[in-house]
Amino acid sequence: MGDAGYPQETQKMAQNRYESTFIIKGTLDDKDIEAIVAKAESFIQKNGGTVIDMERWGRKKLAYQIGHETQGAYVSAHFTSSGDLITKLERMYSLDESIIRFLTLSMPEASIKGRVAMKKREDELAGKRDAAAAASGAQAPKELAL
Repeated sequence: MGDAGYPQETQKMAQNRYESTFIIKGTLDDKDIEAIVAKAESFIQKNGGTVIDMERWGRKKLAYQIGHETQGAYVSAHFTSSGDLITKLERMYSLDESIIRFLTLSMPEASIKGRVAMKKREDELAGKRDAAAAASGAQAPKELAL
């Protein structure tokens, strides 16, 4: 039996998929932003979650001013965990003055499949771009030799 009186297999199946997007103050240095991202990732792992992906969307202009901030660094964490981690994670976000906004959503199965398909398509396009760049780079010396 597991902690809550359920069989351990049931507890493992209770792992849900989540997406947590947060905005870090845009006035911070890149190393400070990276430290906050690493802190969030380790927090998820230490509290029983499994990080699937930490997407760094970069610095973006905010649609409206938040506090005195006009820019923010956007990060989206994709992970699996039990539901009790979400409350702890959002409390950690609230206590960190460098995080100015956050939103955590449970991802339904259809969204997960769509996201996997989107990532696959992005990887295919990146591969084609790299191949085209390599081909054009390889052809340039031939043209110069003429």
